[in-house]
Amino acid sequence: MLAQASCLNLATAAMGRRSAITGAAAAALFQLPRAAFAQSREEKAQATLREASVALHAVLDNKEAFITAFAEGKGVVPAQVPFTTFQLLENTAEPEFMEVAIDYAEASRSARDLLKLAKLTKQNVEVSVKEAGKARRTELKEYGEAEGSGLSTAKEYADRAAEELLAASICLDKAITVMIAAK
Repeated sequence: MLAQASCLNLATAAMGRRSAITGAAAAALFQLPRAAFAQSREEKAQATLREASVALHAVLDNKEAFITAFAEGKGVVPAQVPFTTFQLLENTAEPEFMEVAIDYAEASRSARDLLKLAKLTKQNVEVSVKEAGKARRTELKEYGEAEGSGLSTAKEYADRAAEELLAASICLDKAITVMIAAK
């Protein structure tokens, strides 16, 4: 019985050491991926900024085609960089980085709003017309052409959106420059 008890104590002690070694090894292994993961997240965020900049430049290089597409009620805008991407890079960038990021976000949001208005002007609406002495009639018109809609033309909104995209592009390029200068 004494032999069984001492074997049990040895087994428990061995398990304790194994658990301690396993725990220490696991802790060390978890620290490496965290550091690599953090660096990987930063690299992905930097790549996202660069890709967005290239996409904005591509749109602005074909500015007339962009305006024409939105004047016709079609067209696409490059994806906006989420603000969390800028926040991820904030600690390693120059102090003015977040200020530039805010300017980018505002310009990009304004461009998207203007493009929504351009698309809105192209939607069809029924307009009811009543003239004195005549029966009421309905006409199908684009919202921008309807009398009293208060909207500008789709081309005007697309022109203004292109200017906002230019501002967003300038801000994004500045953010990339400030981000790189910090290294």
